[in-house]
Amino acid sequence: MTHEEALELIRTLLKAPSEDELLKQVNLNLPHIDGTFFTVLNRSVEQLQREGKPAIADSLARLGDTILRMRTLI
Repeated sequence: MTHEEALELIRTLLKAPSEDELLKQVNLNLPHIDGTFFTVLNRSVEQLQREGKPAIADSLARLGDTILRMRTLI
């Protein structure tokens, strides 16, 4: 996964209109989620915190935790 692909996937996941759609998108993309994705996600969380957007940063961090748990269950 490239940096740009990771950013696009993060945007897609954040725009999910429901929890069901979010889980569907995660499941569809799980095979492609790799270290680059998590690096980009963590940097995004840090950037959002620096920008004073803790609610979005926390949501993104929770999303990353969920994906990581799903990834380790495979």
